[in-house]
Amino acid sequence: MEPRHRDGLLALAATGALLAGSVALGVALASLRAPPTLAAALTGAGGALGIELAMAARPDAARRLWADRRVRWGGTLLVAAGGPAAVAVGGPVVGRLVVAALLGGLFAYFLLLAGVLSGVVPVPETWVRGEE
Repeated sequence: MEPRHRDGLLALAATGALLAGSVALGVALASLRAPPTLAAALTGAGGALGIELAMAARPDAARRLWADRRVRWGGTLLVAAGGPAAVAVGGPVVGRLVVAALLGGLFAYFLLLAGVLSGVVPVPETWVRGEE
């Protein structure tokens, strides 16, 4: 399977688990539209883009790191369980902010992935050094 497709499926699984776990712990999806949670979502989107830029700056190191299954699965599980854990430990207010930030990061990742797969956005390896 092509790595970008695999990564998209992992992100999709993390999104589903994040939503299911958070809703099961009492986070109403409608509550994620309030201004504080929208700000958290924008922060999460910015964080995801920052991570992608950092990996684009060192594509060989990023590929080596992400090739390790423990890193891929660990990152996926961290996102999937991070929101529900924040709800369970920090309560609904803190939990909503963490869930919104994670969802914002995932949304930005999905947009970026769609852009790269469609050819609208150049592959990240070319962003910093202009390499192919």
